[in-house]
Amino acid sequence: MNYSNDCKNKWRFGSKWLAVAFALLSVIAYSCDDESDSAEDVLAPSGLRYASVTEVYEGKAMETAQPVVFSDSQPIFEIVEGAAEDGGVYVEGVFTIKDSTGVISLTNDNKLVAGLYKLNVKVSNKVGEKVFPEAVELRILPSTIEGLQYAPYVQTIVRGAEGQKTSKPLFKGSQPATFSLEGESDFTISAETGEISLALDSDIEAGNYKLSVNVSNAAGVAEFKEVIMVKVETKAYNLVYSPQEYLDVQQLQAKQSAQPTVAGTGPFTFALKDDFGSFTIDENTGVISLPENHPLDINTYNLTVVATNAHGSTEFANAASFQIVEIKAVLPSDLQYSKSAYVVNESFAFQSVQPTVVGTTPITYALVDNKGAFAIDQNTGVISLAEGNSLAIGEYTLSVKATNIKGEVTFTDVITVTIQVPTPEVVFEDGWDEVSPKAGEKGLGNMKEVSLLSDPVQATNFKWDYGWGNWSVMDVDNLSARGAIMISKKAENDDWLYAENVDLTNFVNSQLDFAAYSRYGTNSNNTLELMISTNFAGDVETANWDNLDFTSVHNFTFAQARMVDLSAYDGQVVTIAFRHKSFLIEADNGDPKNLSRTTYVQDFKVSGLRK
Repeated sequence: MNYSNDCKNKWRFGSKWLAVAFALLSVIAYSCDDESDSAEDVLAPSGLRYASVTEVYEGKAMETAQPVVFSDSQPIFEIVEGAAEDGGVYVEGVFTIKDSTGVISLTNDNKLVAGLYKLNVKVSNKVGEKVFPEAVELRILPSTIEGLQYAPYVQTIVRGAEGQKTSKPLFKGSQPATFSLEGESDFTISAETGEISLALDSDIEAGNYKLSVNVSNAAGVAEFKEVIMVKVETKAYNLVYSPQEYLDVQQLQAKQSAQPTVAGTGPFTFALKDDFGSFTIDENTGVISLPENHPLDINTYNLTVVATNAHGSTEFANAASFQIVEIKAVLPSDLQYSKSAYVVNESFAFQSVQPTVVGTTPITYALVDNKGAFAIDQNTGVISLAEGNSLAIGEYTLSVKATNIKGEVTFTDVITVTIQVPTPEVVFEDGWDEVSPKAGEKGLGNMKEVSLLSDPVQATNFKWDYGWGNWSVMDVDNLSARGAIMISKKAENDDWLYAENVDLTNFVNSQLDFAAYSRYGTNSNNTLELMISTNFAGDVETANWDNLDFTSVHNFTFAQARMVDLSAYDGQVVTIAFRHKSFLIEADNGDPKNLSRTTYVQDFKVSGLRK
């Protein structure tokens, strides 16, 4: 209820004794009255009084206390008219009244706006009826913005395209609301609708951007951290061949460029605007080739490359240049890797860029010392390590031999590879350590909960005695720690505790580590599931969920550590949930005595190796 409990109790106490007093007076007055007095004056409804109602907020439920009215027979209550002031708008039928008690109520998500509301109430009994003008007066206050979310969480904007914007956010609270983005960025947000967009001339890089939104209304300002991930997609830009110039390519000699780097949203296809009758380009990689025995005359050929993706085509003038010279045999020289230093996780695969080299082609490549694990492509010079290699931690410097028809040249220390210990990085953790129970707060840190069958209930000591809530649990060493508990009482339940939008986009070998235990009840009537979704958008019932297997934590008295492999979901944004469900079974004959199973979660952390 949205009014003060103290006020309610005091009014009920007072109203009870007032009713008794007036009832006694009515009997005395009626028994001693002159016979000429009208019985209707005594029996008709009178003296209707409601306790004052406070703290009524827009869109929230409200219920008054039962009013006091003087009547010698059962009164019937009815709202006959209402009015609004100070910006309020009275809507017929939104206020409801229980005809037998006179209790007036509003439901959650009602459409009344802030303002002053006055209700005329008619009371009828078997003798007559009376309308009490402005019997109830209450002020509805603006409510703060809450539950703001964009659906889906990940939305796409194409840079430079007109009309690109996100959906409007969903939220509850008083309107009008004004939206703003937290911090400086290339993104803009409509103050009126909350739609997020980019300026047409923005040069923001393609990629994923998590944005935080502030919303203000008459009740104040609400902050929503990283409430949406905007995936910026673009046409191709910054296409670069390294090197750009291929000098001293002899007549009739085959030549191939390096693979270009290109920014933007892939996949891309590549084409040449003018191939001069001899050049070709790999449409998937962008590698430009000149075949053996080509007919090109001695000259410099500047090539324009066209890169195309789903959003259109971009021309890159003079992206690569080939200089055709008179035939002559030249030893390999100036062999270079544009990226010459790499850091690789132990046992991970690795591949270098392709080197550039001057000299008569064809040129073949070999490693002077492969350190027992490195390999080199003899035609391209690309150096690599296989997945699962056994190289020890340390730094490895490699030298390459390049050979052509003129001879062999060794290029010393052209590339360095440092092998490091793979160190898992925490992607998500529960955030319970610094949380303590407070009145009306779940205290679930970075996790969220939803109850599908019954609303959670908090006891007077702040412990949740129905649903998920924060409290002390026993850790894996049987010591007291902070955690989340699920108490379902002896009732059917379907309660979810979930970590939303865990971003594994740039991670491999992801895993979930948690510690939990479960007590009381029976296993046959209770289930604890661990589930994962890649399309969760705020509603557990509409998302698709996969079950994750783990060793049962039932019938323990302190937390049991569990590790769950999430590598199948590497590269994705996921939501992970515990689902606690209890249900009656036929063997119990409808008796809920076996439904009480309490689950304790002491630790919840997702980690992985960054790519």
